[in-house]
Amino acid sequence: MAFIIVDDMQIPAKKFDKEKEAKEEAVNKELIVKDDQGDFWIIDEENYPKIEAYGYTIIK
Repeated sequence: MAFIIVDDMQIPAKKFDKEKEAKEEAVNKELIVKDDQGDFWIIDEENYPKIEAYGYTIIK
């Protein structure tokens, strides 16, 4: 388990180098997001509003 750290928050996440790998691992109520460095992360969908302003975008 990894964390996305923004300000004083730690968001539990799984980090992937490739979009395909992230898509294979994601389950219901999880989102795949991409950061501005090109890494892919799986997070709980309820945590997305906390990181959206920091350059993370949802991958469909």
